[in-house]
Amino acid sequence: MSGSEAVIKDGASVRLVAGEFDEVRGPVTEIAASPLYLEVSLGPASSLAISLPLGHTALAYVFEGAGRFGDDQQVVEAVRMVVFDDGERVEAQSEVGMRFMLIAGAPFREPIVPYGPFVMNTAEEIRQALTELRNGTFIK
Repeated sequence: MSGSEAVIKDGASVRLVAGEFDEVRGPVTEIAASPLYLEVSLGPASSLAISLPLGHTALAYVFEGAGRFGDDQQVVEAVRMVVFDDGERVEAQSEVGMRFMLIAGAPFREPIVPYGPFVMNTAEEIRQALTELRNGTFIK
């Protein structure tokens, strides 16, 4: 499946980047977090349920239209993000139509130290990356 093909289901169009939906796999594979990365377009008066692996952290970024997610049914309008609790599925519905990115992945449960564009596990690794950047040996 190429990145431009979509799965059409129940008034929704789902383009897969990574992960699996409706027995179709996205083109991006072999990532440690086992991500699910989908672009979802819901037509007016449509809904869709998307299964998630248990334990994955998930969010939806609504970039067009408006809709409702999950049990609380609070309306989420573009441009907003929703972070979900751990669960096995995300349910979305829209009366007017909505487009959103659904992103989910397994947490690594490792310490992180961010600094500028770098994210490492320790401050020492950050210092090492900066030294390599200054010395021109960061990318080998």
